[in-house]
Amino acid sequence: MIKILRIIAFFLFIGCHLAFLLSILFEKVNNFWLISGILISTALITYAYYHKNIQEEEYFFDDLQDIVYISLGALLTYFISVDLEFGSVIAAGFTGTLASYLPNIFRKTWIQRVPVAAYCGAFVGMTAPAVSSGYTFIIFSAFLTGALFISAKNVFNGFGGKLGTIAFGGVALSSLIVYLLF
Repeated sequence: MIKILRIIAFFLFIGCHLAFLLSILFEKVNNFWLISGILISTALITYAYYHKNIQEEEYFFDDLQDIVYISLGALLTYFISVDLEFGSVIAAGFTGTLASYLPNIFRKTWIQRVPVAAYCGAFVGMTAPAVSSGYTFIIFSAFLTGALFISAKNVFNGFGGKLGTIAFGGVALSSLIVYLLF
């Protein structure tokens, strides 16, 4: 079952990256060099993803904790951004900085997991109020992002943009579900 989730996560990440690249392509269709660069980038990303070594771990309780930390990071960032009106970049920076100091303050082994998950949640919390319908949407997006985060735990390590791509996938999937249901 875990292997199937890893394969699904693999194709979701490729799909997210291809969506980014295709959006650029459709915006600037007339530029030959841009189209060539996008095609080369797509080929290189797919090749790198395909040949990346995948290591499997199974820690159910730790995975649930990651979902909680992602949700807390998303909620804190959204609160600071929307309710306190500091803006999404400042809010995500504050959340990431706060989370990064927690392992130094509290020397517990479980708290070592907080910074990465909370920062992934900070990207979810950066969702614009025009896209999200409030805290319910942010919590739903955080749970979907947590599921993606868990399924891609040991996949794509060393690739830049992993947390942002995971958060984008969770928010985009949430938006699609909300759009289809309502």
